[in-house]
Amino acid sequence: MTPLDDATALQRVLMACLQALADGDHHSARHLADRALGLAATSGPPARANALLLDGMVEQAGGDTDAAAGRYAAAAELAEEHLAEPEGIQLFLHAKRELAALHRGQGRYRQAEQILQDALAALATSRAAEPASEDLAMFHNEFGMVCKYSGNFDQAAVSYETALTLVEAMEPVNESDLADIHHNLGGLAHARGDYAAAEGPARRAVAIRERALGPSHPEAAADRAALAPILLGLGHLEEAEALLEDALAVFGQAYGTAHVDYVIALGNLAAVTHRLGRHQTAEALYRQTLRAMEESLGPGHPDLVAVLANLADLNRTLGNSGEAHSLEMRARAILAAAVRPDHPDLGILNT
Repeated sequence: MTPLDDATALQRVLMACLQALADGDHHSARHLADRALGLAATSGPPARANALLLDGMVEQAGGDTDAAAGRYAAAAELAEEHLAEPEGIQLFLHAKRELAALHRGQGRYRQAEQILQDALAALATSRAAEPASEDLAMFHNEFGMVCKYSGNFDQAAVSYETALTLVEAMEPVNESDLADIHHNLGGLAHARGDYAAAEGPARRAVAIRERALGPSHPEAAADRAALAPILLGLGHLEEAEALLEDALAVFGQAYGTAHVDYVIALGNLAAVTHRLGRHQTAEALYRQTLRAMEESLGPGHPDLVAVLANLADLNRTLGNSGEAHSLEMRARAILAAAVRPDHPDLGILNT
């Protein structure tokens, strides 16, 4: 087989593996990833980096996050040697983004931020090729998400606006990317407590995604679920409740009730129910959410913080000050281990 034939075969296997991952067929994806690694073994560094990157995605989908992190790091290291080539820089940005997203998903926000900062520094000090607009946009979008979670809100805003500018300049505009960024801009304003500023981009994300995928798609439901806590902050409780109940129905059918999107939406429904004064129902939903998060994410994941804080607030309303204090201290300890010392939520939990 000639080198050209090898490259064509590798590309076909990589595409088939990506499709198997999208279909949830992990067995086929694992077989195809192994085949890709074999085909890439005698090829150049970019081909090996591509196969390692995909193998990392397969490992992550199978639940082995340590193996996935190792594959992403190895792919980035290989690609970094070829930043003067468009394929090298594309693979470098993709591998670093996947590695940072893996850390973000596990609540290691400061580590994720450092990975992306180091990647930008490597680009600045090398003779890197000009990245493709979409690759760079999605890198900055990930950087924005990481910085939002770590509490670096100003950098998050810069990263999201950079990503938005790049996506809007593309021909044609990738509507999925556009919806993602508007979703995240709404989330950043929400994190800052500026619900009025959050509503516009959050509603734009819903409109773009529903136009592209239809209202029953899980990604469209995720946008509606993200709009709901913003509406809660604005006092639009009935609309927030309806959006969350709709999202839970979509997530339950698409993913099951143990999926992280379902559990987070359930926690937000508990918060709406709490505000509506249905305290017993709210407490049951908070505790159901907390148990599910502890089982799926672990007892120290930062995603637990909002539920712990809300449950503490409910307990204080019900006169259970000791339980409220204990919940708040647990929330603060979890958050302090994951975010910057000046994160505003730490100040709230410290009062």
